[in-house]
Amino acid sequence: MKTILSLSPILIFFFLFSFPFFLSPSVFAQSSDLVGLQSKLTVDCKSIRGHASRIVAEAAESAFNRDVAAAHLGQVARYHVAMESDLRSTNDLLDKEQRKRVDAEMAILLETCKHIGVEIRGLQKEFDKVRPDIAAVRRAANTIRNDMTQGVEVHDRLKKKLGII
Repeated sequence: MKTILSLSPILIFFFLFSFPFFLSPSVFAQSSDLVGLQSKLTVDCKSIRGHASRIVAEAAESAFNRDVAAAHLGQVARYHVAMESDLRSTNDLLDKEQRKRVDAEMAILLETCKHIGVEIRGLQKEFDKVRPDIAAVRRAANTIRNDMTQGVEVHDRLKKKLGII
């Protein structure tokens, strides 16, 4: 115990003057709003991917249930709108340095979001038909799922660059 007390001035000096250099400045710079927004964006991406997977699975069934697949498409569309909103909000919360750091990832995510919007509209047109082309449904849902698999990976890189994970 006496040894620990004799070392306390040294430990205090080390803590005050050295410790902050071991931590990334970006960790301190993150607001709780940005962290929460990134958490929501993770849910958006994974939910889009999950519901698209359900559409793919439904299209693989021998008896295609358009109502079930359309309900999953509705969820994909809902999370897609949330993803677009969360990406815009993320951009608003980033400072100049952070924007430079994650510019490539943001561009990829915005392009992915745009591409998914096109696929959603195509799937909706297919579901509006009396007899939807099951192969076209499967292809479009597969494209959404694959895009979001890449999107999740890109978003993880973005969060690492921001010091969130």
